[in-house]
Amino acid sequence: MQKDAPLLIIANAVGQMFLQFSWFIMPFYLKVLGYGMTEIGTFFSIQTLTGGIFFLLAGQLSLKIGHKRSLIIAFLFGALGRTLQVLAPNFYVLALGFFFVGINMGLRDPNYSALLSEKVASEEERHKIFSYSFGLGTLANSLGVLVAGYLPGHLVERGFPSELAYRAVVALALIQFAIVLPILIIVKDVPIKKPAIEWRRELVVKILKFSLPSAIIGLGAGITIPFMSLYFNVRFGVDIRSISWIFFGQQLIMGLGSFVLPGIIKKLGPVKVITYFQWGAAMLFLIFPSIPTFIISAIVYVVRSILMNIVWPVNDSFMMGFFKTEEKATAAGIRRAFSTFMRSLGNYIGGILFAISLNYPFYATALLYILATGIFYTFFIHHNKHA
Repeated sequence: MQKDAPLLIIANAVGQMFLQFSWFIMPFYLKVLGYGMTEIGTFFSIQTLTGGIFFLLAGQLSLKIGHKRSLIIAFLFGALGRTLQVLAPNFYVLALGFFFVGINMGLRDPNYSALLSEKVASEEERHKIFSYSFGLGTLANSLGVLVAGYLPGHLVERGFPSELAYRAVVALALIQFAIVLPILIIVKDVPIKKPAIEWRRELVVKILKFSLPSAIIGLGAGITIPFMSLYFNVRFGVDIRSISWIFFGQQLIMGLGSFVLPGIIKKLGPVKVITYFQWGAAMLFLIFPSIPTFIISAIVYVVRSILMNIVWPVNDSFMMGFFKTEEKATAAGIRRAFSTFMRSLGNYIGGILFAISLNYPFYATALLYILATGIFYTFFIHHNKHA
């Protein structure tokens, strides 16, 4: 493992802390600003749709200027987007902020995965470093959620108007850029030996095999996940502080669990770990609407989230092993684009379904998860390597 890998992991952890922080508080922030569910869905759709477009462009940009410069450009757009979200003088400026954050999302993730994968020497080491990166980032997430859950109420109790309190808390997300950008400047880029990808049928098929399950999962996630904090508020009448503990517990346990994940992969293989965990998550979402109390519902949601999300670094690492250096960012970007476009559609569908019933979105998501995981298993079970 090269010395740059820990620096990338630290930069990712800082970014992830404020990403989860922003994701958790954003629906409440928009609600305080006076926007309804329709407008909130529109903002999320703008961000995810933009992210999907730039996922497609991320690989080609990295071939021209490198992974490191692509990441720096991504963070500059992210800083501008978050600034506009904080200022938010009107709907259009706020929408532009979500657009810029979408650019950040689309350029950042594929190039981070591609660059990190080039800093390790073996497949086992790659699985380990991706899991550790996810684990540390998720632990940072948990802290971000707790701050986002408690700080607005604390400021309101101190006499701040609600709008100003939430605006000030969202502004804290700008701290990440002052920390991450210097790290990116220090990190060495990986030379791209071939400035163009040799598109061939085998490459296209491999990308599509990874992209199809991700697209279906993205659709399912888009239907429910952005609305979960509001779901707990509407269904059980709990406030943002109580809800923040759900997401804190989810991120904390998942982060700690990521450090033992490489051992499970070594015993079962990556494909079985991914499919078993995701099928388990889908089953829990099938029973989720019938849970009558907030406490049990919170526990089930935490377990479901851990099962579904803890395997994403395994998925990313597993995928990187199928592609050459110059192909990795493009392949990762296309897969994430499929997922993100469908997630954007899911945001719209989720708003409609939640308006009809609080139950229907969870059934739809569970069935989509089951289908996607079955397809992934069928495509890749013969590549399941383990000790």
